[in-house]
Amino acid sequence: MKRQGQDAWVGVGRRNLILASAAALAVSAVPAQAQTPGCGDIPEASVPFDDGLALPVPAKPSLGQGKDRALVLGGGGEYFAAWMLGFAHGLHENGMPYEMPDVIIGTSAGSLVGSTIAGGHLERLTREFDFFGRVPKLLAAIVPTPAPNPSQLRAHELCRRASNASIETIQAIGRGAMAARNPSVSELQDMIALLTGNAAWPSDKFHAVTMDCYSGERLVISEAAKIPVSHAVSASLSLPGIFGPTWIGDRVCMDGGMSETSTHSDLVLGAKRVMVVSLTDGKPGSGPRFSSMPNTILQEISDLEAAGSKTLLIAANPGKVNLVSPEEIAPAMKLGYDRAAQEADKVKAFWA
Repeated sequence: MKRQGQDAWVGVGRRNLILASAAALAVSAVPAQAQTPGCGDIPEASVPFDDGLALPVPAKPSLGQGKDRALVLGGGGEYFAAWMLGFAHGLHENGMPYEMPDVIIGTSAGSLVGSTIAGGHLERLTREFDFFGRVPKLLAAIVPTPAPNPSQLRAHELCRRASNASIETIQAIGRGAMAARNPSVSELQDMIALLTGNAAWPSDKFHAVTMDCYSGERLVISEAAKIPVSHAVSASLSLPGIFGPTWIGDRVCMDGGMSETSTHSDLVLGAKRVMVVSLTDGKPGSGPRFSSMPNTILQEISDLEAAGSKTLLIAANPGKVNLVSPEEIAPAMKLGYDRAAQEADKVKAFWA
């Protein structure tokens, strides 16, 4: 077998390893109470696994301690990545420097946009490309276009059926993610490198969130982990049945949104000011999600405020859209750009 970077076993070897990992768990990919009687208990791993990446929810200590401005960017597929890029560009054109945040937390689509901002490359995108012409095409190139195969549909269904965010449910989704026959992440990582412009980790202020498929743990990848940023963002973007999963060191990782928290805002608890940019505000009808896990965004905002943070929630609330449709990307970018004009004064006053 051959190893490609830190992220993936390639060819037949990688597929056999993933299938073997999934099979070795020997349980149905549903919550424990619904398993077939007689299957027996799953033995816990006897060897401790601690690479310093796992952080519990809520995080103690948080990455927001001692920080002034924190920016939290949530997930929402290529649609929301486009929306956030348009929003950030619009704020910049209305006088908001990209360098304002002291700490940036990116989950899934938010990791792509957050790493681009942290590395100072969003301005490069607007300068070197036709922002509303070329950039949407670059984002659209990420979206897999073939019809999903049965293993991918199974992973999608596990996400759809996830009515809670227990460790058992996250592990079940992780098994589906490991067993899905998805395209190689190498192309995704190449596109991440092109879009973000980051050959090295962009800044110590940026942190990408992903989930361990096997253990269900939340992983937070920072500069100190010495992981290539394209791999960290790929892991955060590895939506079950669409991308990845991605190897991070000795862990197989999936989308950071497969969690009890939709934005991982607890990671900046204690920061003086926290701006959270989320696909939805969590209210009924505000927009789609990839899983049916409860959306905790409003509770996260409440927890931040209870800890003394001043908060500003910006929610796209797109209604009914396809989050991974190439046709939705250009309109989403324009909607984000237009929204920035509406919110610019509020954001300026908040960061001031």
